[in-house]
Amino acid sequence: MSETQQLVEYRGNCHCGAFKFKVKVPELKAAIKCTCSICSKNGYLLALPDRDQFTVVEGDENTTLKTYLFGKKMIAHKFCPTCGTSVMKARLPHSTVPGPEMAINIRTLEDVDFDSLVLSAFDGANLLKPPYQVPEAVAAGFVAEGTTVYNGNCHCGAVTYTLLSPEKISKATSCNCSICRRDGALWIYPKTTTVNFKGLDSAVEYTFATKQSLHVYCKTCGVAVYTRFVGTREGEEIALNLRTMNGLDLTELDIKKLDGKLWPPVYDAWGGN
Repeated sequence: MSETQQLVEYRGNCHCGAFKFKVKVPELKAAIKCTCSICSKNGYLLALPDRDQFTVVEGDENTTLKTYLFGKKMIAHKFCPTCGTSVMKARLPHSTVPGPEMAINIRTLEDVDFDSLVLSAFDGANLLKPPYQVPEAVAAGFVAEGTTVYNGNCHCGAVTYTLLSPEKISKATSCNCSICRRDGALWIYPKTTTVNFKGLDSAVEYTFATKQSLHVYCKTCGVAVYTRFVGTREGEEIALNLRTMNGLDLTELDIKKLDGKLWPPVYDAWGGN
């Protein structure tokens, strides 16, 4: 990093606010988008600060956040076990993998326009070893003519599902509300009767504000899988995160933008400070 670059201080946090931090880096105009299995499912937009540019304000990186390891177990993926927000990645001391010491999920930061970021692709899906093994699919059962079968799962495979869709998936919704922007979710809204889940004893539900939506993520890997609704939509439909679906090319989807940040009440994890 050039010493002449002006630094900007950004505040970040998991959704529930148990873990808060500040990072002081040059103005964020770009992000790294990795195609590896975990980065894809979390929708990571990554920045690479130095350790001395990162300051924890509330909570503890190693105790407040939960660590998820896989593959060669050299990179710790850290998420909040209460709200499921995936906050950061960190190289472990024994790691022989070249690269930065840490990476921050830009989605957890305030005052960053994600759409304005220039994305730099890293082909982690092909470059990082061992390759990701998709878990066994949930049995589809009877499949009616004209139905398309889709399979998906969290990263560790504890939570899996099969969707029997009456049509091929061609569009999704991206919401910028406080929780969806952190999860990086791409939603579709299938009827509950068309989705068969397995492993929901490994899922955690998180809700807040009006408590009309329960955001469901895996307690082991932190990946956001779906949202369960209560009230008038209860039992009728769910919101399913397409980032968890296997074999679906997200770049071909027509993405609808939903301005959820306007919904009351106003989200403020920092208490106006």
